[in-house]
Amino acid sequence: MTDSSLKVGVVGTGIIAETHVPYIRKAGGRVVGLADISLARANELADRHAIQNVYRSVGELIEGEAPDVIHVLTPPHTHAAVAIEALERGIHVLVEKPMAVDPADAEAMIAAAAASGAMLTVDHNRLFDPPMLRAHELVASGALGEIVGVESYQAGLAADRPWLASMPGGSLGDLIPHPLYLQLAFLGPVLDLEARAFGAAGDGRTDELRVLMQGERTSGVLTISTGAKPWLNTLKIYGTRMTVEVNCNNMTIVTRRDYDVPKIIAKPLPNLDEAWQLVSQTVASTVNFLRGTVRYYPGMGTLIDRFYTAIRGGTEPPVGIEQGADVVRVTARIWESLGGRPLAAARDGESGAQSGRESQAAADGGDAAGSNDDDAVVAVEA
Repeated sequence: MTDSSLKVGVVGTGIIAETHVPYIRKAGGRVVGLADISLARANELADRHAIQNVYRSVGELIEGEAPDVIHVLTPPHTHAAVAIEALERGIHVLVEKPMAVDPADAEAMIAAAAASGAMLTVDHNRLFDPPMLRAHELVASGALGEIVGVESYQAGLAADRPWLASMPGGSLGDLIPHPLYLQLAFLGPVLDLEARAFGAAGDGRTDELRVLMQGERTSGVLTISTGAKPWLNTLKIYGTRMTVEVNCNNMTIVTRRDYDVPKIIAKPLPNLDEAWQLVSQTVASTVNFLRGTVRYYPGMGTLIDRFYTAIRGGTEPPVGIEQGADVVRVTARIWESLGGRPLAAARDGESGAQSGRESQAAADGGDAAGSNDDDAVVAVEA
Protein backbone atom coordinates (compact mmCIF):
# COMPACT_ATOMS: atom_id res chain seq x y z
CA MET A 1 0.00 0.00 0.00
CA THR A 2 1.42 3.35 -1.00
CA ASP A 3 0.92 6.59 0.88
CA SER A 4 -1.50 8.01 -1.70
CA SER A 5 -3.70 4.89 -1.58
CA LEU A 6 -4.96 5.60 1.96
CA LYS A 7 -8.44 6.98 1.48
CA VAL A 8 -9.69 8.80 4.56
CA GLY A 9 -13.19 9.83 5.61
CA VAL A 10 -13.87 12.37 8.35
CA VAL A 11 -17.04 11.97 10.40
CA GLY A 12 -17.87 15.11 12.37
CA THR A 13 -16.87 18.53 11.06
CA GLY A 14 -16.52 20.63 14.21
CA ILE A 15 -13.56 22.82 15.02
CA ILE A 16 -11.10 19.99 15.59
CA ALA A 17 -11.66 18.73 12.04
CA GLU A 18 -9.80 21.84 10.85
CA THR A 19 -6.69 20.41 12.51
CA HIS A 20 -7.20 16.80 11.44
CA VAL A 21 -7.52 17.48 7.71
CA PRO A 22 -4.06 19.05 7.16
CA TYR A 23 -2.39 16.35 9.26
CA ILE A 24 -4.23 13.62 7.35
CA ARG A 25 -2.79 14.96 4.12
CA LYS A 26 0.66 15.45 5.57
CA ALA A 27 0.67 11.80 6.67
CA GLY A 28 -0.12 10.62 3.15
CA GLY A 29 -3.89 10.30 3.44
CA ARG A 30 -6.39 11.53 0.86
CA VAL A 31 -9.60 12.96 2.32
CA VAL A 32 -12.28 11.45 0.11
CA GLY A 33 -15.33 12.65 2.02
CA LEU A 34 -16.86 14.31 5.05
CA ALA A 35 -19.96 13.33 7.01
CA ASP A 36 -22.01 15.43 9.38
CA ILE A 37 -25.71 15.66 10.12
CA SER A 38 -25.29 19.37 9.42
CA LEU A 39 -24.59 19.53 5.69
CA ALA A 40 -24.04 23.27 5.97
CA ARG A 41 -21.20 22.75 8.45
CA ALA A 42 -19.74 19.95 6.37
CA ASN A 43 -19.89 21.99 3.18
CA GLU A 44 -18.12 24.90 4.84
CA LEU A 45 -15.23 22.64 5.84
CA ALA A 46 -15.23 21.02 2.40
CA ASP A 47 -15.00 24.41 0.70
CA ARG A 48 -12.11 25.53 2.89
CA HIS A 49 -10.10 22.39 2.20
CA ALA A 50 -11.17 21.56 -1.37
CA ILE A 51 -12.91 18.31 -0.42
CA GLN A 52 -15.38 17.14 -3.04
CA ASN A 53 -17.82 14.83 -1.28
CA VAL A 54 -20.13 15.49 1.67
CA TYR A 55 -22.58 13.08 3.33
CA ARG A 56 -25.09 13.12 6.18
CA SER A 57 -23.99 9.90 7.91
CA VAL A 58 -21.07 7.54 8.31
CA GLY A 59 -23.05 4.86 6.44
CA GLU A 60 -23.50 7.10 3.40
CA LEU A 61 -19.81 8.03 3.49
CA ILE A 62 -18.78 4.36 3.56
CA GLU A 63 -21.14 3.45 0.71
CA GLY A 64 -20.08 6.39 -1.40
CA GLU A 65 -16.30 6.39 -0.92
CA ALA A 66 -15.18 3.03 0.55
CA PRO A 67 -12.51 4.69 2.73
CA ASP A 68 -9.58 2.81 4.21
CA VAL A 69 -9.64 4.95 7.37
CA ILE A 70 -12.28 6.96 9.19
CA HIS A 71 -11.62 9.69 11.75
CA VAL A 72 -14.47 9.86 14.27
CA LEU A 73 -14.71 13.47 15.47
CA THR A 74 -18.29 13.44 16.73
CA PRO A 75 -19.48 14.13 20.32
CA PRO A 76 -18.18 11.55 22.84
CA HIS A 77 -21.51 9.81 23.45
CA THR A 78 -21.67 8.94 19.72
CA HIS A 79 -18.12 7.63 19.37
CA ALA A 80 -18.96 3.96 19.90
CA ALA A 81 -21.84 3.77 17.42
CA VAL A 82 -19.97 5.59 14.66
CA ALA A 83 -16.71 3.69 15.20
CA ILE A 84 -18.38 0.29 15.39
CA GLU A 85 -20.25 0.87 12.12
CA ALA A 86 -16.93 1.55 10.41
CA LEU A 87 -15.02 -1.24 12.15
CA GLU A 88 -17.65 -3.82 11.23
CA ARG A 89 -17.03 -2.90 7.59
CA GLY A 90 -13.31 -3.55 8.02
CA ILE A 91 -12.38 0.13 8.06
CA HIS A 92 -9.58 1.36 10.31
CA VAL A 93 -10.69 3.98 12.83
CA LEU A 94 -9.08 6.87 14.67
CA VAL A 95 -11.48 8.13 17.33
CA GLU A 96 -11.17 11.38 19.23
CA LYS A 97 -10.77 11.30 22.98
CA PRO A 98 -12.38 9.93 25.02
CA MET A 99 -12.72 6.58 23.26
CA ALA A 100 -16.24 6.31 24.73
CA VAL A 101 -18.18 7.55 27.74
CA ASP A 102 -19.13 4.11 29.07
CA PRO A 103 -16.85 1.10 29.66
CA ALA A 104 -19.39 -1.19 27.99
CA ASP A 105 -19.19 0.91 24.82
CA ALA A 106 -15.39 0.73 24.90
CA GLU A 107 -15.58 -3.05 25.19
CA ALA A 108 -17.96 -3.19 22.24
CA MET A 109 -15.50 -1.15 20.17
CA ILE A 110 -12.68 -3.52 21.12
CA ALA A 111 -14.80 -6.52 20.13
CA ALA A 112 -15.70 -4.96 16.79
CA ALA A 113 -12.06 -4.28 15.99
CA ALA A 114 -11.04 -7.81 16.96
CA ALA A 115 -13.81 -9.40 14.90
CA SER A 116 -13.03 -7.44 11.72
CA GLY A 117 -9.26 -7.22 12.02
CA ALA A 118 -9.48 -3.47 11.49
CA MET A 119 -7.21 -1.22 13.51
CA LEU A 120 -8.55 1.17 16.15
CA THR A 121 -6.65 3.96 17.87
CA VAL A 122 -7.57 6.92 20.09
CA ASP A 123 -6.38 10.50 19.68
CA HIS A 124 -4.39 10.85 22.88
CA ASN A 125 -2.44 13.52 21.04
CA ARG A 126 -0.58 15.09 23.96
CA LEU A 127 1.36 11.87 24.45
CA PHE A 128 3.10 12.70 21.16
CA ASP A 129 3.91 16.37 21.71
CA PRO A 130 7.69 16.87 21.52
CA PRO A 131 8.25 17.52 25.26
CA MET A 132 6.10 14.53 26.21
CA LEU A 133 8.04 12.27 23.84
CA ARG A 134 11.20 13.53 25.52
CA ALA A 135 9.73 12.67 28.92
CA HIS A 136 9.06 9.13 27.68
CA GLU A 137 12.66 8.86 26.49
CA LEU A 138 14.02 9.99 29.85
CA VAL A 139 11.84 7.51 31.74
CA ALA A 140 12.72 4.65 29.38
CA SER A 141 16.44 5.42 29.65
CA GLY A 142 16.34 5.14 33.44
CA ALA A 143 17.48 8.75 33.88
CA LEU A 144 14.73 9.36 36.44
CA GLY A 145 15.49 6.22 38.40
CA GLU A 146 12.44 4.53 39.86
CA ILE A 147 9.21 6.48 39.32
CA VAL A 148 7.61 7.21 42.67
CA GLY A 149 4.91 9.74 41.78
CA VAL A 150 2.98 11.29 38.89
CA GLU A 151 0.95 14.50 39.10
CA SER A 152 -1.32 15.64 36.27
CA TYR A 153 -2.85 19.11 36.54
CA GLN A 154 -5.36 20.94 34.39
CA ALA A 155 -6.92 24.34 35.05
CA GLY A 156 -9.55 25.76 32.73
CA LEU A 157 -13.16 25.60 31.64
CA ALA A 158 -14.94 23.30 29.23
CA ALA A 159 -16.42 25.00 26.20
CA ASP A 160 -20.20 25.32 26.41
CA ARG A 161 -21.35 22.54 24.08
CA PRO A 162 -24.92 21.25 23.71
CA TRP A 163 -23.94 17.64 24.33
CA LEU A 164 -22.24 18.20 27.71
CA ALA A 165 -25.39 17.06 29.48
CA SER A 166 -24.86 13.60 27.97
CA MET A 167 -21.39 13.32 29.50
CA PRO A 168 -20.95 11.51 32.82
CA GLY A 169 -19.47 14.17 35.07
CA GLY A 170 -20.82 16.94 32.84
CA SER A 171 -18.23 19.54 31.88
CA LEU A 172 -15.64 17.93 34.17
CA GLY A 173 -16.16 14.77 32.12
CA ASP A 174 -15.15 16.76 29.06
CA LEU A 175 -11.99 18.05 30.75
CA ILE A 176 -10.74 14.83 32.31
CA PRO A 177 -9.50 12.72 29.34
CA HIS A 178 -6.31 14.68 28.53
CA PRO A 179 -4.84 14.84 32.06
CA LEU A 180 -5.98 11.30 32.82
CA TYR A 181 -4.38 9.59 29.84
CA LEU A 182 -1.13 11.45 30.54
CA GLN A 183 -1.27 10.26 34.15
CA LEU A 184 -1.97 6.64 33.23
CA ALA A 185 0.83 6.56 30.64
CA PHE A 186 3.38 6.84 33.45
CA LEU A 187 1.41 5.49 36.43
CA GLY A 188 0.33 2.20 34.91
CA PRO A 189 -2.63 0.13 36.19
CA VAL A 190 -4.66 1.82 38.93
CA LEU A 191 -5.09 -0.52 41.88
CA ASP A 192 -7.12 1.90 43.96
CA LEU A 193 -8.36 5.46 43.81
CA GLU A 194 -10.22 8.02 45.86
CA ALA A 195 -11.86 11.10 44.39
CA ARG A 196 -13.13 14.33 45.91
CA ALA A 197 -15.08 17.08 44.15
CA PHE A 198 -16.03 20.35 45.76
CA GLY A 199 -16.82 23.97 45.06
CA ALA A 200 -17.70 27.31 46.59
CA ALA A 201 -20.26 26.82 49.33
CA GLY A 202 -23.85 27.34 48.28
CA ASP A 203 -23.45 27.98 44.55
CA GLY A 204 -24.10 24.38 43.48
CA ARG A 205 -21.06 24.18 41.23
CA THR A 206 -18.11 21.81 41.36
CA ASP A 207 -15.00 23.90 40.87
CA GLU A 208 -12.32 21.40 41.88
CA LEU A 209 -11.67 17.70 41.34
CA ARG A 210 -8.90 15.81 43.12
CA VAL A 211 -8.15 12.13 42.52
CA LEU A 212 -5.56 10.15 44.46
CA MET A 213 -4.47 6.97 42.66
CA GLN A 214 -2.40 3.99 43.74
CA GLY A 215 -0.40 2.17 41.08
CA GLU A 216 1.66 -0.97 41.46
CA ARG A 217 4.75 0.94 42.61
CA THR A 218 3.76 4.55 42.03
CA SER A 219 1.25 7.04 43.38
CA GLY A 220 -0.65 9.51 41.26
CA VAL A 221 -2.55 12.73 41.81
CA LEU A 222 -4.92 14.18 39.23
CA THR A 223 -6.18 17.74 39.68
CA ILE A 224 -8.76 19.62 37.64
CA SER A 225 -9.59 23.19 38.60
CA THR A 226 -12.07 25.53 36.95
CA GLY A 227 -11.19 28.35 39.29
CA ALA A 228 -7.39 28.50 39.36
CA LYS A 229 -5.45 30.95 37.21
CA PRO A 230 -3.54 30.91 35.02
CA TRP A 231 -5.20 28.16 33.01
CA LEU A 232 -2.56 25.59 32.21
CA ASN A 233 -1.81 21.90 31.88
CA THR A 234 1.21 20.24 33.41
CA LEU A 235 2.53 16.76 34.11
CA LYS A 236 5.15 16.09 36.78
CA ILE A 237 6.99 12.79 37.00
CA TYR A 238 8.94 12.21 40.21
CA GLY A 239 11.85 9.78 40.15
CA THR A 240 14.47 8.70 42.65
CA ARG A 241 17.17 10.42 40.56
CA MET A 242 15.37 13.18 38.69
CA THR A 243 12.05 14.98 38.40
CA VAL A 244 10.53 16.06 35.10
CA GLU A 245 7.84 18.69 34.53
CA VAL A 246 6.12 19.06 31.15
CA ASN A 247 4.10 22.18 30.42
CA CYS A 248 1.61 21.23 27.72
CA ASN A 249 0.60 24.84 27.07
CA ASN A 250 4.09 26.21 26.51
CA MET A 251 5.53 23.01 25.02
CA THR A 252 8.44 22.88 27.45
CA ILE A 253 10.06 20.21 29.59
CA VAL A 254 12.17 20.96 32.64
CA THR A 255 14.37 18.43 34.40
CA ARG A 256 15.39 18.88 38.03
CA ARG A 257 18.10 16.93 39.84
CA ASP A 258 20.65 17.15 42.60
CA TYR A 259 24.06 18.70 41.84
CA ASP A 260 27.30 17.44 43.30
CA VAL A 261 28.83 20.91 43.71
CA PRO A 262 29.79 23.14 46.63
CA LYS A 263 26.83 24.42 48.62
CA ILE A 264 27.33 28.04 47.59
CA ILE A 265 26.96 27.01 43.93
CA ALA A 266 24.19 24.47 44.58
CA LYS A 267 21.81 27.26 45.64
CA PRO A 268 21.70 29.30 42.39
CA LEU A 269 22.64 26.52 39.95
CA PRO A 270 19.18 24.86 39.77
CA ASN A 271 17.56 28.21 38.99
CA LEU A 272 20.09 28.99 36.29
CA ASP A 273 19.75 25.52 34.80
CA GLU A 274 15.96 25.72 34.74
CA ALA A 275 16.02 29.22 33.26
CA TRP A 276 18.37 28.07 30.49
CA GLN A 277 16.14 25.10 29.69
CA LEU A 278 13.06 27.30 29.38
CA VAL A 279 14.73 30.06 27.36
CA SER A 280 16.46 27.72 24.93
CA GLN A 281 13.31 25.68 24.29
CA THR A 282 11.15 28.77 23.90
CA VAL A 283 13.51 30.29 21.34
CA ALA A 284 13.74 27.03 19.39
CA SER A 285 9.95 26.52 19.40
CA THR A 286 9.32 30.09 18.27
CA VAL A 287 11.80 29.83 15.42
CA ASN A 288 10.37 26.48 14.29
CA PHE A 289 6.83 27.81 14.42
CA LEU A 290 7.72 30.90 12.40
CA ARG A 291 9.49 28.72 9.85
CA GLY A 292 6.41 26.54 9.58
CA THR A 293 8.21 23.37 10.64
CA VAL A 294 5.94 23.07 13.70
CA ARG A 295 2.15 23.50 13.53
CA TYR A 296 -0.54 23.74 16.17
CA TYR A 297 -1.13 20.46 18.01
CA PRO A 298 2.05 18.76 16.81
CA GLY A 299 1.28 15.63 18.80
CA MET A 300 -1.82 15.03 16.71
CA GLY A 301 0.26 15.14 13.54
CA THR A 302 2.73 12.63 14.94
CA LEU A 303 -0.04 10.31 16.14
CA ILE A 304 -1.84 10.36 12.78
CA ASP A 305 1.41 9.72 10.92
CA ARG A 306 2.25 6.77 13.18
CA PHE A 307 -1.27 5.38 12.83
CA TYR A 308 -1.07 5.39 9.04
CA THR A 309 2.39 3.84 9.21
CA ALA A 310 0.97 1.08 11.43
CA ILE A 311 -1.87 0.46 8.96
CA ARG A 312 0.53 0.17 6.03
CA GLY A 313 2.96 -2.05 7.90
CA GLY A 314 0.56 -4.09 10.01
CA THR A 315 2.26 -2.97 13.22
CA GLU A 316 0.79 -1.82 16.55
CA PRO A 317 -1.15 1.48 16.59
CA PRO A 318 0.34 4.46 18.44
CA VAL A 319 -2.35 4.28 21.13
CA GLY A 320 -3.55 0.75 21.85
CA ILE A 321 -7.25 0.07 22.27
CA GLU A 322 -6.75 -1.15 25.84
CA GLN A 323 -4.92 2.09 26.57
CA GLY A 324 -7.93 4.03 25.32
CA ALA A 325 -10.37 1.81 27.19
CA ASP A 326 -8.42 2.19 30.44
CA VAL A 327 -9.12 5.93 30.38
CA VAL A 328 -12.84 5.19 30.07
CA ARG A 329 -12.71 2.59 32.85
CA VAL A 330 -10.78 4.77 35.29
CA THR A 331 -13.04 7.73 34.53
CA ALA A 332 -16.05 5.59 35.43
CA ARG A 333 -14.35 4.58 38.68
CA ILE A 334 -13.78 8.25 39.50
CA TRP A 335 -17.49 9.03 39.12
CA GLU A 336 -18.30 5.93 41.19
CA SER A 337 -15.92 7.15 43.91
CA LEU A 338 -17.91 10.40 43.96
CA GLY A 339 -21.11 8.45 44.50
CA GLY A 340 -22.27 8.74 40.91
CA ARG A 341 -23.77 12.13 41.61
CA PRO A 342 -24.07 14.70 38.79
CA LEU A 343 -21.47 17.44 38.78
CA ALA A 344 -22.28 21.03 37.85
CA ALA A 345 -19.10 22.86 36.89
CA ALA A 346 -18.67 26.29 35.37
CA ARG A 347 -18.54 26.31 31.58
CA ASP A 348 -17.35 28.72 28.96
CA GLY A 349 -20.12 31.12 28.02
CA GLU A 350 -21.35 31.50 31.59
CA SER A 351 -20.85 34.63 33.62
CA GLY A 352 -17.19 35.35 34.29
CA ALA A 353 -15.91 32.81 31.80
CA GLN A 354 -13.57 33.63 28.96
CA SER A 355 -15.11 33.42 25.53
CA GLY A 356 -14.97 30.69 22.89
CA ARG A 357 -11.54 29.87 21.58
CA GLU A 358 -9.67 31.55 24.42
CA SER A 359 -11.13 29.40 27.17
CA GLN A 360 -10.92 26.07 25.40
CA ALA A 361 -7.40 26.77 24.16
CA ALA A 362 -6.36 27.21 27.76
CA ALA A 363 -8.29 24.18 28.94
CA ASP A 364 -6.91 21.96 26.20
CA GLY A 365 -3.32 23.13 26.33
CA GLY A 366 -3.84 25.20 23.23
CA ASP A 367 -0.40 24.54 21.79
CA ALA A 368 -0.24 28.33 21.43
CA ALA A 369 -3.32 28.15 19.23
CA GLY A 370 -7.08 28.52 19.33
CA SER A 371 -9.81 26.14 20.40
CA ASN A 372 -9.30 22.42 20.58
CA ASP A 373 -13.02 21.67 20.39
CA ASP A 374 -12.38 17.96 20.05
CA ASP A 375 -15.75 17.00 18.66
CA ALA A 376 -18.38 18.33 16.29
CA VAL A 377 -21.12 20.27 18.02
CA VAL A 378 -23.82 18.19 16.35
CA ALA A 379 -24.11 14.43 16.42
CA VAL A 380 -23.54 12.44 13.27
CA GLU A 381 -26.07 9.84 12.30
CA ALA A 382 -24.70 6.37 12.85
